[in-house]
Amino acid sequence: MTAAALAGCASREPAVLVNFAELAPPPAAGAPAAPDAGADLATAADLAGRVTAPVWINGQGPFDFVVDTGANRTVITTALATQLGLPDAGSAQIHGVAGIEPAGTAIIDTLRVGDVVTRKIRAPTLSRGRLGADGLLGVDVLRNRRVTIDFQHNQFRITASRGDAGVLPVMGQAASRVEPQEHAGRQIVVPARYRFGQLIIIGADVAGRPVTAFMDSGSQSTVGNHALRRLVLGTEPDPKKPRYLVPVLSATGQTSQGELAVMPLLKIGGLSIAGLTTVFADLHVFDIWDLKTKPSLLMGIDAMRQFESVTLDYGRRQVIFVLPSGSPRRVRPPS
Repeated sequence: MTAAALAGCASREPAVLVNFAELAPPPAAGAPAAPDAGADLATAADLAGRVTAPVWINGQGPFDFVVDTGANRTVITTALATQLGLPDAGSAQIHGVAGIEPAGTAIIDTLRVGDVVTRKIRAPTLSRGRLGADGLLGVDVLRNRRVTIDFQHNQFRITASRGDAGVLPVMGQAASRVEPQEHAGRQIVVPARYRFGQLIIIGADVAGRPVTAFMDSGSQSTVGNHALRRLVLGTEPDPKKPRYLVPVLSATGQTSQGELAVMPLLKIGGLSIAGLTTVFADLHVFDIWDLKTKPSLLMGIDAMRQFESVTLDYGRRQVIFVLPSGSPRRVRPPS
């Protein structure tokens, strides 16, 4: 899908596709992980570059689901729910990044990813045209587990978490560390905390200022709010520089306008990401999370793909980045 940039550029630009997150109460901290044997699955990428994995529903499948660490709830297409005869579970208000929309819901008795099984899921239903896949694999399936997206080997791993790491400090600059495992010297462990069921990276900063950063594998692009834009680009636009305005599309159907710009330097623990193309927009999701005035960032799959792999350990509240072999701690996305 393409859409013309609204200003500053005459060429046609790809529309920015982002996921949605229906906001629910966060999971209880330290809740025990569901017993499972884990899974190590081949992945694919959809047209937006998002990671997809094979999913079985009520013993049928596999179906193509986007691995979406930014969605609090697993979602299924209306057509697939009808095809599988899933029981109707009424309607719900779905909060997308750009707005709210009522949607139907259906009950999934068992959802299996490899050997990992989740039972009794009330899943919102949306059209395939909006989701771009058979469904979204949300945090209700991923939480309390350890999830690795391995970009080098095109694998998605989901296992029981190693356990609760305890309460981590959230004040000041939190230290990251390197684990002496198979990726010794390249594996950076960054502490995180829960908010609205999402893992927020502790110690992220831009231009020396702390920012709230979420890992959002369901978003094609990295998105920052206007508070972050002011921090990065200043209060007033430079009239001598062109502005690149692009539409931001939500799975719930709304469209918002964003400005495409390059973020000079994002630091996450001991990592630095330079020159990350970012869409700046005051989206509905930032309002819901009470982050409109606080510099905030949804790190999309474009940022995550700069690493060999990214692991979100929901039980231990950690995000683990593995740098490409031979890479310095400073990562620069390809131009």
